[in-house]
Amino acid sequence: MNTRELTDRMLDTWNAKDGAAWAALFTDDAMLRAPGGVTGSGPEMVMTFFRLWQESFPDNQCRAVRTVGGEASGTVEAVFEGTHTETLHAPSGDVPATGRRVSIPFVNVCEFAGDRMTYFALYFDQIDLLTQLGLVAAPVG
Repeated sequence: MNTRELTDRMLDTWNAKDGAAWAALFTDDAMLRAPGGVTGSGPEMVMTFFRLWQESFPDNQCRAVRTVGGEASGTVEAVFEGTHTETLHAPSGDVPATGRRVSIPFVNVCEFAGDRMTYFALYFDQIDLLTQLGLVAAPVG
């Protein structure tokens, strides 16, 4: 399976809200990293990450913009869109639902072994997210 096929499957299972299928894309010792101090490995970490975003933004969808990669690694540039209708249980503390809709560009770097991910690193602008949620003032400029 090539990078595009695997990342398409990752986004398809995410958008379908299929946690079991999404988690099955990871090896049992896969490392996961994300902003805010989210880091860990294994199936429990993968599902914790999945639930964090799926529960806080139940209508969310991710849309790929560009996929780049080879046989063992890849990068996806995408956009996460959803409405914050439930508490976001962030590592730094709970963020009560704001009811606001967000559109957050992100980059995901992955490494693969066969048809499963061994490494998943997510990068997005946390200030952009907090601004869209109305929790910080928009930058002046």
